[in-house]
Amino acid sequence: MPTEVASAGRHLFVFAHPDDEFACLEQLRRSVAEGHEVVCAYLTDGAYGGQAVEPRIEESQRALARQGVAAQSLHFIGAAAGIPDGGLPARMRTAYELLCELVSQQGPVTACFVTAWEGGHQDHDASHAILLAMRRNGHVDAPVWQFPLYNGEGLPGPLFRVMHPLTSNGPTTWLPISVRHRLLDLRTCLGYPSQWRTWLGLLPFVAFKLLFQGSYALQLASDDALEQRPHAGKLLYERRSPVTWEQIRQGYLELLETERPR
Repeated sequence: MPTEVASAGRHLFVFAHPDDEFACLEQLRRSVAEGHEVVCAYLTDGAYGGQAVEPRIEESQRALARQGVAAQSLHFIGAAAGIPDGGLPARMRTAYELLCELVSQQGPVTACFVTAWEGGHQDHDASHAILLAMRRNGHVDAPVWQFPLYNGEGLPGPLFRVMHPLTSNGPTTWLPISVRHRLLDLRTCLGYPSQWRTWLGLLPFVAFKLLFQGSYALQLASDDALEQRPHAGKLLYERRSPVTWEQIRQGYLELLETERPR
């Protein structure tokens, strides 16, 4: 399990957008409780559709403060670089270099956590590919754990499942949540007013998962998974946007091919 670490180290959490942290709140709590230094990096500005960036940043700061993560541990590198929400696949090189720089400044990490390779949102898959490219290129030397947010495997059109791990991503580790923390996490999920349209769709499913299933999913990420589509059929972001899996896959390969000697 990712929580079975012999001594405290540095845990890196990589998110595409402010609010992606909702899907790994239990691991964030455990990392803090076990004395690990937590470093959170956000790779886009989160300003989808012309939204203001600052409210999204403040919402994530409040959400993570409830888990014991200080504001100075959050690094909104995508906002600083103007990487747009939804546009990470086209800016993978920029995000990669910024994340490498952040890791170099913070020091070696002992565990990484990132959005799952699942075909739900193009920025989530691109974040996953960026972190695995960093590991392949030697910028991180630590296990990478992935957490699911949503995907449309086996479903038509706009339908999707929330926090549902793909079996193709390997065995699942379930992190049980206490009743107190289930309620705390539900409150946290209500704390993203700038994203109320998104949360109209997400909240019923997240609430059901929290209140009745009461656990979060983690799976070890594998470099081999990026050799193929996250699942059969058209991916959710391919149904919603012009971005394709092939574009993200090509961006990943370019990160591997164009790495400067270290």
